[in-house]
Amino acid sequence: MIVSKLALEVSKDIENLEKLFKLSPKKTEVAIDRTMRKLGKWSEVQVLRIMSRELQITQKRLKEYGRIRTYLGGGYHDSKYLTVWIGTIPIGAHRFGRATQRPKGVNVGRRAFYDGAFLMQPVNAKRPLIFERKDNWFHQWRQSKVSGRWMMMGLPIFSHKVHIYDHAKRALKELEPKLFSRFATLLHQELNYAFNIESRKSNS
Repeated sequence: MIVSKLALEVSKDIENLEKLFKLSPKKTEVAIDRTMRKLGKWSEVQVLRIMSRELQITQKRLKEYGRIRTYLGGGYHDSKYLTVWIGTIPIGAHRFGRATQRPKGVNVGRRAFYDGAFLMQPVNAKRPLIFERKDNWFHQWRQSKVSGRWMMMGLPIFSHKVHIYDHAKRALKELEPKLFSRFATLLHQELNYAFNIESRKSNS
């Protein structure tokens, strides 16, 4: 599952600003574009911070997974919007820290302990994954990904994964009320820069 986007529509605000600064539409447009780019970067940092807190993982490691991105877009009547994308496919538990085998299970950093689990490195894996035996296991009728044939197959184990969908929803909910305030602050700064600082530089 994917939390697809959180859209910040600012078309009405932009329309009012263009009327307000109708004598200098180009400066206003440049200021708005810079504002939206900065807002995108700020939003990505905020979501990383919230998600790392929720998942008890460093922001650096979470960023390496490429699960959080922001996009700027435009639509009808030159409206501009910001999309915050969070990929929420479960992440392997072994990615959340150093996995250590214990007598009664596997410990992952300081984050979690998986009782009854064990470490095993599959042929196509770069490092050991965290597995556990399934209860009431039996073969299932499946199609082989290699030969395409249907056969009874399956393994009596499963790999532990961390589900992040609910964490992503909470991160977006926490971010949403802060967006407009941050947008207004950034826009004020960019308009001041465009009309007061850049204008002086161009005239000097």
